[in-house]
Amino acid sequence: MDYKSLIKNIKNFEEYKLIKSQIFSDKGPIFDLQQKIKNADSKEKAELGKQLSTLKYDINNLLDAKMQEIKLNEIKDKILNDKNNIYEYSNQFANFHPIFLISNRIREWFVQNNYLEEKSLELENDYYNFEQLNIPKNHPARDMQDTLYLNDNILLRTHNTGVTARMLERYQNCEFSYFTIGKVYRNDEDDQTHSHQFTQVDFASVGKHNIQSLIWTIKSLLSYVFEEEIEIRMRPSFFPFTEPSMEIDILYKNKWIEVLGAGMINEEVLRLAGYKEPSKYRGIAGGIGIERLAMIKYGIKDIREFFNNDLRMIKQFR
Repeated sequence: MDYKSLIKNIKNFEEYKLIKSQIFSDKGPIFDLQQKIKNADSKEKAELGKQLSTLKYDINNLLDAKMQEIKLNEIKDKILNDKNNIYEYSNQFANFHPIFLISNRIREWFVQNNYLEEKSLELENDYYNFEQLNIPKNHPARDMQDTLYLNDNILLRTHNTGVTARMLERYQNCEFSYFTIGKVYRNDEDDQTHSHQFTQVDFASVGKHNIQSLIWTIKSLLSYVFEEEIEIRMRPSFFPFTEPSMEIDILYKNKWIEVLGAGMINEEVLRLAGYKEPSKYRGIAGGIGIERLAMIKYGIKDIREFFNNDLRMIKQFR
């Protein structure tokens, strides 16, 4: 039996099992050598024993190498088929993830209204994530149950408002408008409505603003996102970086739903950023969870659906 040729020509796992069984059967080379050892004298047995050991080693090495080759080919075939499927799928349906769709609507509105987009790292330090936003050391947001720290100073950002702190510092004593979209992280248990990570848009505009301009901004933005005129209501709230602060609800499908927090930028935050006369400036700011908007607009009941890597999820969004 030419076992080397047999092993070399194996194409798949079924052939592998069949050839391996033949090689180790009573018609294979190992069995033949074992029979010779039985009938050999002591001197020959020692030599044949060495040959048997070498033969087994050689066969097992060849079989192991062939098995690795089969597995690698299966992976390559799977990747190739997946690529083809995704390519055909994308061209057939032109689908996008709902988070992308909502993010894109938000981005379009801000760009059309002369806001600059800022991109930033998801790692932030304590100074910009908390201190520059008027969040003192003893604030509950600093508790390890809420924030994911990498060390005493570096953390996975809990909001994108740290980017606002950096922008205020960069454009101190100037009027400007900016927005940022990106992932934020909380030390939270995942369930139907909560996730340890989600996507947030944060925006700020410093100039001659008032509550009316904040109301217009939020109402116009949300109406653009939902592609219909949206009615909003505002409830008093508290955020260290805005004063006054408010929660914003929308009336959607005859139901009031809380969607975001916003307010007028706190003068202390402007002062911390280096504004010499913060009372001369009035800024607006807000933060919106994009998954929340997507769940409302598209009727998605479980936030975990956004992250389950199932292409059937986006098949609905053409």
